[in-house]
Amino acid sequence: MNHARSAGALILLSAAVGCTSGADTPGRPAPSPPATAGSGPAARPSAPVTPPALDGGTAGAHGPAHGNAAFSYAPGDRGEVLTVAVSCRGAGTVQVRIPVLHADFPVACGAGKPAVTSHTLALPAAHRAGTVRVTAPSGVTWAVTVGRDGPAEIPPA
Repeated sequence: MNHARSAGALILLSAAVGCTSGADTPGRPAPSPPATAGSGPAARPSAPVTPPALDGGTAGAHGPAHGNAAFSYAPGDRGEVLTVAVSCRGAGTVQVRIPVLHADFPVACGAGKPAVTSHTLALPAAHRAGTVRVTAPSGVTWAVTVGRDGPAEIPPA
């Protein structure tokens, strides 16, 4: 049984060490990918998706990301407003949820320049630390910044 494990490990090690690209072999050129009719260099997006910049202090940020994710943001001073800014690109809608504030909103994304949408929340619990939960299709690239800004007039609870 011990010899069988050793032989299996040796085969795996040989396979891993023996794998090289054609460019690593002297005298042999690297293989080129097959050409297809009408193919050319892939178009690169003009602007990357990054967490949007905010004027006030930043309490948290996440991205660029694809698919679903959650991240935390830091607490602030009582009376400050919370701003959540989302940048996204791709076909689909990003759903943003802030459970501690019982707030959520959708952001429609497009294929061109990254769309930036921000929501300012002046709620009694806006000073608390929290989590942002983002639900997005895998084809959408998104980034979020959570910021805090000066005092706001908070409606009575």
